[in-house]
Amino acid sequence: MMKMPWTLARDFAEAVVRIEREKLLAAAVAARAAQADEKGWEKWLKAVSA
Repeated sequence: MMKMPWTLARDFAEAVVRIEREKLLAAAVAARAAQADEKGWEKWLKAVSA
């Protein structure tokens, strides 16, 4: 286990969680985009862009 001040450990843990959340969100967006048909794609793109 790495030794570091608790403030750095907290910041590191928060960064790891943020990175994992962003990966999950990107995967969800990619999955939704892959499921959309042509008209659904346009509707989805407008909703995301709004």
